[in-house]
Amino acid sequence: MNASVDTKELVILGLTALLALVPMSKARAAMHSGDGESARLEARLDALEHQVTLLQDENAIKNLTRAYGYYVDKALWDQVADLFSDDCRIEISGRGVYLGKKGAERFFEGSLGGGRIGLKPGMLFNHIILQGVVHLSPDGRTAKGRWRALMQIAVYHGFALWGEGTYENVYVKESGVWKISDMHFYSTYYTPWGEGPGKVALPNNGPSKSYPPDQPPSVNYDVFPGHYVPPFDYPNPVTGQSWTLKDTERFSTHGDNPPPFKRPAPPGHPGQSGH
Repeated sequence: MNASVDTKELVILGLTALLALVPMSKARAAMHSGDGESARLEARLDALEHQVTLLQDENAIKNLTRAYGYYVDKALWDQVADLFSDDCRIEISGRGVYLGKKGAERFFEGSLGGGRIGLKPGMLFNHIILQGVVHLSPDGRTAKGRWRALMQIAVYHGFALWGEGTYENVYVKESGVWKISDMHFYSTYYTPWGEGPGKVALPNNGPSKSYPPDQPPSVNYDVFPGHYVPPFDYPNPVTGQSWTLKDTERFSTHGDNPPPFKRPAPPGHPGQSGH
């Protein structure tokens, strides 16, 4: 556990402990003050309780997203699907849009897993989740998060590659439990492990033929050597300036995708558009 998480948990514990003391102090103050003072104490207590809830929710969302990464590591697609709401929306790379819990199962177990749960012998599928930035809605019922994923994919004596990209997620709190309601992963690059992006860039994934999406991709964008800036769901934390689609258009390339993959691609390789 890193220092920032330790600090956040200490803040939660401290505020929770303080809340346990506030009602007694409030009761004493109410006996020696008028209704105005009592109302102010009530407002402060409500604000403090709300802040504790937001901190706990943010921590739960971060744990949810990190758990997703660990389940993907080992191709535990049934565990992955359980993290999504019933009306979820999923769009990964250029594979198209999958809708609802059935769509989640079809995408993860079908399109990614080829109908299998769990890694095959000799397969590597590491999915490292980093740099989470989470913002909750004022009412605490939904949230948005931006994450980076670093991928290591390999088949022993077959192929090996690196991949990287950005997640833009939406979360919903259902019956007190946080779930993922919308997941959009934007690929940055794919490259063979031994050669690297300075020599070889692979194209983005395409829709599966065996497990087709419910809708086509919502956006077509360049991967390395081109680049795309996924819209930021949050304003600049210093200036407060919001990011717009025009900003994304301005700072993204257009038509700089790598050429189609020419060498035969093993099953599951990003060079294959349908599997």
